[in-house]
Amino acid sequence: MKNKDKVKVGDRIELVFINDTWTRLKPGDRGTVEKIESESDETLVWVQWDNGERLALLDLIDKYKVIKK
Repeated sequence: MKNKDKVKVGDRIELVFINDTWTRLKPGDRGTVEKIESESDETLVWVQWDNGERLALLDLIDKYKVIKK
């Protein structure tokens, strides 16, 4: 199952892997999902990260898990 099938706006997530060398994010960082956009075969999961960054995850490349409440 792809991440987009189980994540919703408002969910808290934890980063597992990101393929972006320009960000300060690292595995274990947490944030809140703000928006989910589908563009052709790619899904962008926009996150407001606890460290202040606002960055989208690429659903087919980046890995994250939903934090259980």
